[in-house]
Amino acid sequence: MVKKNTKIDVREVHLKLLDDLVGVNSLLTIAVFVGLSMATPGIKSLDSREECHAGPGEAKMLILYEVIAFSCFLLSSIVAKVLKLHLYLDGVGYVFTNPSFDLKELMLALSACASVAGIVSLSLSIVNIIQVRIGLLSCGCSESRVAVLCLGIIVGFALAIYVVSMGIAIFASFKSDAMSHTEEPSTEVGA
Repeated sequence: MVKKNTKIDVREVHLKLLDDLVGVNSLLTIAVFVGLSMATPGIKSLDSREECHAGPGEAKMLILYEVIAFSCFLLSSIVAKVLKLHLYLDGVGYVFTNPSFDLKELMLALSACASVAGIVSLSLSIVNIIQVRIGLLSCGCSESRVAVLCLGIIVGFALAIYVVSMGIAIFASFKSDAMSHTEEPSTEVGA
C-alpha cells in the first residue's frame, strides 16, 4: 500500500509513460502495414452478391487512412522521444526554454493527441478493411455492421480510458511543475 505522503518522482513517471506510448505506437504501426496489404486490387469480399463487393474507392480510402495513421503514430513517437530527451536534460538542470513557458506539457499533449488521431484513423481504415473483406456496409451486410459496431464500441471505450488517463497525467504534470517552481528557483546552466 502506498502512503499518501510518499513523494513520486514525476520525471520517472513521465519517462515510463513515454516508453509505453512509443511501444503502443510501434504495435499500431505494424497494424498499419498489415492493413495496407489488404488494399490490393481485385480482392472480392466474402459476400456472394456482386454489388456488395468493394470498389476502388474503398481501397483508396483504406490506403488514405493507413497513411494518416502511420503519420500520426510517427509524429507521436518522435515527439515522445524528444520529450524524453527534454526530461533528461531538465533532470540535469539544463533549461532551454523560458521558465515561464513549459514545453513539456505541450509536447506531452501533442504526443497524446497524435496517438488519438492515429487510433481514429486506424479504426477508419479497419472499417474499410471490413468493407473490402466482408462486404459493403451500404448493402446491409449484417456481419460488416456487427464488426464495425464492435470496433466502434471497443475502440471508443479504450480511447475514453486513454484520453482521461492522459488528461490526468498532463494535469498532474502542470501541478507538479507549478509546485516545483514555487519551492525552488530554476537556474540556467550553459547559458
